[in-house]
Amino acid sequence: MRKIFSLTAAFLLLISSSLGVLSVYGAESIPVLKSISFTNSAIEGEFSPDVYDYTLKLDDTSETPALESYDIDGDGELFVTYDYDENGTQTAVVANLSYENGSTIYTFKYANFAEVPLSSNNYLTDIYCTYGEISPAVNKEETDYTLYIPYDLTELTITPVTADTNATCPDLTLTLSEEQSSMVLVLTCTASDGSEREYNLKIEKVDKNTEQVKDEMAQSDYVTFVEKKRAYENPKVLFALLCVAVGLLAVILLYRLTSKMVANPYDKNEKPFYKE
Repeated sequence: MRKIFSLTAAFLLLISSSLGVLSVYGAESIPVLKSISFTNSAIEGEFSPDVYDYTLKLDDTSETPALESYDIDGDGELFVTYDYDENGTQTAVVANLSYENGSTIYTFKYANFAEVPLSSNNYLTDIYCTYGEISPAVNKEETDYTLYIPYDLTELTITPVTADTNATCPDLTLTLSEEQSSMVLVLTCTASDGSEREYNLKIEKVDKNTEQVKDEMAQSDYVTFVEKKRAYENPKVLFALLCVAVGLLAVILLYRLTSKMVANPYDKNEKPFYKE
């Protein structure tokens, strides 16, 4: 009887220990958003990974806050979108920490949003996509851009960032096939007065996978992961071009200098030595 009781207790203890190990393992497998910040704003209070609703105080109520920095502990991806009210007015930033078994959503509502006069500001300040890279940098002069992504990134969320909080440009969620190497999208930014501006966005895959891009982005000296396509940003290429330019300039200066110094051995006013 005692042996049966001992065996039963040992069996229950084994099950309990196994469940505890699984529980700890499951908890450790969930990534944690350790910190996050946005431009043109400050989070009221201290950010905590287990608090999901915050108030965001804007420095300029007419300027859209954009993702500035974040730190994830674990294997997860952060997607940023914006919330709007029934009038199309921007009211909050939403950060979605996505991972294999689910997601964690953090909402940052604007604390000091104020009504502003209608504006024709239909510009974008950025086009954001996790593990994506925009070229050239978004500016007021150009409307044609390329979004470079890893070749194995088939599901992506594109978030246009409007310059004006009252302007709207919906985010897009896309699914690409592994064979699809590129596609072109049109993003329409609508100002609060109804005027529109269209942006042509070409999505192009590069010959690097997501893990390679993540590793490169984690480096302190990271600039770009598309060196082959954006050679003008490669320091080695810039140095080589500078050397070529300096060399050509030196040749031109040397040519002009020597052409002035070389004497003409013939004098047109000198009489011929031999008679004809």
